[in-house]
Amino acid sequence: MSTAFRTLLVTAQGESREWFERLTAGSEILLDEAVAPEQVVVAVAQRPPDLIVLDVDLEQEAFGRVCAILKANPSTVLLPLIALGRSTRRRLTAFEAGVDEFLTRQVRREDCLMRIRALLRASAARRRCAAEQLAEEVSRREEIRAAFRRYISPKLADQILADPELREAAFEDARRRTQAAIMFADMRGFTGMSERLPAPKVVELLNEFFALLTDIAFEYDGTVFSMAGDSLMVGFGVPAPQVDAAERAIFAARAMLEKFGALAERWSAEHGVQTGLGVGVNLGEVVAGNIGSPNYMNYTIVGDAVNVASRLGQRARAGEMLFSDTVKRALDRSGVDLGALALPSLVLRGRSAPIDIFCVPCRRRLDLRAHV
Repeated sequence: MSTAFRTLLVTAQGESREWFERLTAGSEILLDEAVAPEQVVVAVAQRPPDLIVLDVDLEQEAFGRVCAILKANPSTVLLPLIALGRSTRRRLTAFEAGVDEFLTRQVRREDCLMRIRALLRASAARRRCAAEQLAEEVSRREEIRAAFRRYISPKLADQILADPELREAAFEDARRRTQAAIMFADMRGFTGMSERLPAPKVVELLNEFFALLTDIAFEYDGTVFSMAGDSLMVGFGVPAPQVDAAERAIFAARAMLEKFGALAERWSAEHGVQTGLGVGVNLGEVVAGNIGSPNYMNYTIVGDAVNVASRLGQRARAGEMLFSDTVKRALDRSGVDLGALALPSLVLRGRSAPIDIFCVPCRRRLDLRAHV
């Protein structure tokens, strides 16, 4: 071997240093430093070695303590750790403490160098493997983060990636039940806009529409589960729990209505189209996870609570936000008063009882249902 390998010797005896220097003289195994047990942490931090030799004839408690420190330190856990003793009396104790090899001072030079070189090769292979695994894990996490950030706020994506349980729920469990606030934001006047404008311009305006709404959803740590046609579905409290999910959904909906109102006015002035936004919000239990076929999977939420939110979004007029009684009760518990008006109960096909719904008064509401 042409590469020099630095060795850290941990000993309280000068004779151990002299013996090791004589044994490795003229080889690529170089004694870089000899330190007392209490100096190991500082020595490793200042100049990481390639090999550590530990005098087994140290006081037994000190020997065990140094081994534990070296095996717990990420920078030394994969390095070869050799115990050196006058005899084999403490050989078993040394291996139990975590050393990789045991040498006595009676060992022949050729055997000693051969065993040290074998350990160095094995250590290099382990470190290469660990580095490759780390690089693969970092790459995978970056891919996941990039994918997550397409429909989850960066802060929420980092929270999920940092929590193994949340990460597992997001990628593996398709039957997870959780409480969530669901919002549907639907554009009004989309059909008329599609008839009036060329297709490339419609796509451009749709992209502007979704960019505005997703930015607001992310601002309130919402998760975008669907973009279909002129409709956006956003969940709050899923996949990461949020005790204030209903409040986040309502405040996000209010921001969407206000900001889209300004955007709609600009579209009207520039393109002569009349558009608006209707928002529906519900709070209830959903099933979240990867749902689909073996050939195509989609991370989404399903359940009766989602269906109710969808119907509220469809019923809301341009510039209007409708929400259910479950949302109203959650807001009341939090002391949030939006000055909501109670509307006639909503009767849904297939449900035995009507749903109490509420509306937040808006400054500007348009009846564009004929142009939807």
